[in-house]
Amino acid sequence: MTREELEKAYQSALDAAAKQLSYRALSVSALREKLLSKGHSEDAADYAIAWLLERGLLSDSRFAESTVHSYERRGYGELRIRQELRRRGVSREDTDAAMEDYEPDGGALRSLLEKKLKGDLSDPKQVQRTIAFLQRRGFKWGDIRRALNEYGAELDEQFD
Repeated sequence: MTREELEKAYQSALDAAAKQLSYRALSVSALREKLLSKGHSEDAADYAIAWLLERGLLSDSRFAESTVHSYERRGYGELRIRQELRRRGVSREDTDAAMEDYEPDGGALRSLLEKKLKGDLSDPKQVQRTIAFLQRRGFKWGDIRRALNEYGAELDEQFD
């Protein structure tokens, strides 16, 4: 490959990366996958990512913080948020740093609990379904149990 062809390949990867980032924020890992899937060479993808990182236009830590806030606003719990960041290729260090700001106030949990149960605690199957739903949303069992107790649910041994 001539120097001119190499520069053209690098510029093409950089343009594609900028286009992808104009749609939405991406992690380094996700951007690399996108560039490779579009047919760019590994060298060109690495060049584009390094260029963006050097200039502060791409950052896994900012991406992680933004994702945490987005999922928190949408009513997801800590476990689900961590899982989503891991799925998107964010490192454990960046995930932990972003999760330091995560303060579960219980409002989202209580709101989802109210929406699902609608004040009716008489049906144990519905309570079980609600617990499973909240666990899938990423809430910890201790937080769910505490919210159910505040809501007035009498949990028996089957939930221990």
